[in-house]
Amino acid sequence: MTLSDALAGISAVKLSTSDLIAEQLRRAILLGTISGGAQLKQNDVAARFGVSVAPVREALQRLIADGLAVLHPNRGVTVSQISEQDFLEIAELRSLLEPHALRHSAPRLTTADLQYSEAVLARAAQASDSLDRANLHWEFHRSLYKRAERPRLLAQIGGLYQGINRYLLPEWANSGLSSDWVDSHLLIVSKIRDGDIEDACRLIVDQTDASTKRLQAHLHREELSKEEK
Repeated sequence: MTLSDALAGISAVKLSTSDLIAEQLRRAILLGTISGGAQLKQNDVAARFGVSVAPVREALQRLIADGLAVLHPNRGVTVSQISEQDFLEIAELRSLLEPHALRHSAPRLTTADLQYSEAVLARAAQASDSLDRANLHWEFHRSLYKRAERPRLLAQIGGLYQGINRYLLPEWANSGLSSDWVDSHLLIVSKIRDGDIEDACRLIVDQTDASTKRLQAHLHREELSKEEK
């Protein structure tokens, strides 16, 4: 599939900012419309969106910063590849960083903060668009970590969620949310509200481990499907 074909479903209205271009490309990559290894030629993207090369260059830099694209000295920019090793590394880092963030944030979370987290989770569960749900899923977790007052740490975790979405969204499309998805997240909030911070941290790690096992199974099915073709 060519880049032009992959972008065929995206509105070709003239965009005024690189942020909007980056968001459209990010959506296409996360949903798998543009696959790993695809080349993102500046002139092709600019022509598709009806803009000059300058905002496209800035948009591609954002994708590179997100880990969704890679700059090669002689090949330009390509969409980064997905792999089981990459997925497992993301999961490992989440299990290390998120409890650390929660331990610093949880004692400072207010009643209003936790009510906000629950409201965001409810919106995520009802979201019909998978990428909207993914963004709300990160917002739920971000709201629990925000009082840590460690912006670099939150930026790192946010990047991991961006990366995990390339693996998570196809699984949601294939199998939907797990039956206990909402309740397991609400239980984290409940533990924080009760002051059981270590239990809340353990739940986050357990959730990550359970999600990792489900997604690994999905990756194996995808690999088998490719081998059969």
